[in-house]
Amino acid sequence: MKLRRRIRHASNIPTASMADIAMLLLIFFLSTTFIRSEEAFDIRLPGLTAGERFRGENALRVWLGPEGEVAVNDARIPLEGIAPLLADELRMNPRLVITLHADARAPYASVARVFEQLEAARAPRVVLAGTKRGAP
Repeated sequence: MKLRRRIRHASNIPTASMADIAMLLLIFFLSTTFIRSEEAFDIRLPGLTAGERFRGENALRVWLGPEGEVAVNDARIPLEGIAPLLADELRMNPRLVITLHADARAPYASVARVFEQLEAARAPRVVLAGTKRGAP
């Protein structure tokens, strides 16, 4: 009696490069994600009725707190330091847009001084941030 040999094929999925692919995806997503630190101040923005959303990829954020304190991109600086810093940033990136996040409780004199600093830095594009009425 002749017995037939059974040929068994081992099925396997190559997983050697899985770790490489996972690492590349992790690096890609970490390098393209904008990780924002905590905001510089607890700011309550004034409400607005009209306007459009602004994409902040090419933006520099200037924060004005309720007591008149100032921060640029979440780093506190003195008020007089805004113009030189913005002038340097605008020299490096002429398409830079400055977004001003001023607290609704901030004294108007502080807002006026920030605008004077923006004018001294010759900032061509300034966006005033606000929240839609009824939004927190």
